[in-house]
Amino acid sequence: MAIAPELALDLFTDDAIRDPYPPYREIRDAGPAVWLAAHGVWALGRHEDVRAALRASDALVSGHGVALNDFLNSQPARATLVSDGALHRRRRRALMGPMMPSALAAVRGEIERLADDVVAELVARGSFDGITDFARRLPVGIVARLVGLPEEGRERMLEWAAASFDVLGPMNARAEAAAPKLLEMIQYAASVRAEKLRPEGWAARLFAAAEAGELDAEDVPGLLVDYIAPSLDTTILGTGSLLFLLGRHPEQYAKVRAQPELIPAAVHEALRCESPVRAFTRYVAAPYRVDDVEIPAGARVLILYGSANRDERRYEDPERYDVTRDAADHLAFGHGVHRCAGGHLGQLELESLLAAVVRRVRHIEVGEPDVLMSNLLRGFRTLPASFR
Repeated sequence: MAIAPELALDLFTDDAIRDPYPPYREIRDAGPAVWLAAHGVWALGRHEDVRAALRASDALVSGHGVALNDFLNSQPARATLVSDGALHRRRRRALMGPMMPSALAAVRGEIERLADDVVAELVARGSFDGITDFARRLPVGIVARLVGLPEEGRERMLEWAAASFDVLGPMNARAEAAAPKLLEMIQYAASVRAEKLRPEGWAARLFAAAEAGELDAEDVPGLLVDYIAPSLDTTILGTGSLLFLLGRHPEQYAKVRAQPELIPAAVHEALRCESPVRAFTRYVAAPYRVDDVEIPAGARVLILYGSANRDERRYEDPERYDVTRDAADHLAFGHGVHRCAGGHLGQLELESLLAAVVRRVRHIEVGEPDVLMSNLLRGFRTLPASFR
């Protein structure tokens, strides 16, 4: 077996968060599996290796936590993301039912109408913030309604969701500041009662599944967190990046306007270029081989989605945003048994917003974005924009 390369990179400095792509390239160039001494983990950054690792759910497991710090990984959690095998399948089945494409067909019209309302309002306004006014409106409105949570506490959902991703990084100042907010979200989920939920909402379905014996009652609060945390920031940041890329590349937007059938490809390509989730870890349950490097059991692997999606071994000229590229195999939603449960909903939301923009907007202008300083999220805090 080969001796793996070692790098002294810290992927969570302010500079590395603002521009993670040079460090990602350094990892990819160093080898298929790289030891990151600063974090005490093995890093996988190439598309083929990341995709294979995400399929290797027996050797690289999630039940020991997916964070980059021992504190969170040692805490008991009853969420889909941190479970394996039959338990994971049971939880995921209960969680995903209303988010499958067949189920989403019933709410597609509502999502498309809301998307059109958002764009129509912003066209009339002219200038706006691409995150607060454009990217947030649809996910927040849709998730709150479809999940059907009670009003009290919902105003904290965005703050809680962002905190959950910070705590999943290394235990740095960002993670320490976010930990109390994560605890608030967990306490909120535990306090939710079935009688206060919208009867046809997704949250009510979880309580019904528990009552029918299809799900452990103790799992319900964790699955409520699964609905709240991953479904907001990821879609919001992906939407902001889509707007930014189309504004910065007017020739690409012109292609989408001329050929609206390119809308799905334009969304996939934006998610490839700017993956909203940077990485998760997996615990190595059995020795795992990457090319000629063997990662020992008991180690932890950092799976870099953002790096894999910029891998020049898979995508020609990967820094370029190209709406005619076939990027449907991007890993922004993950892959394998832990592929993002809300991926279909996120794709539908982004496509609906872009379709509304194409119908109503001739030209998109964007200014300089303010990058979100987050351990595991990639995107913008603010983005000056205007529709013409």
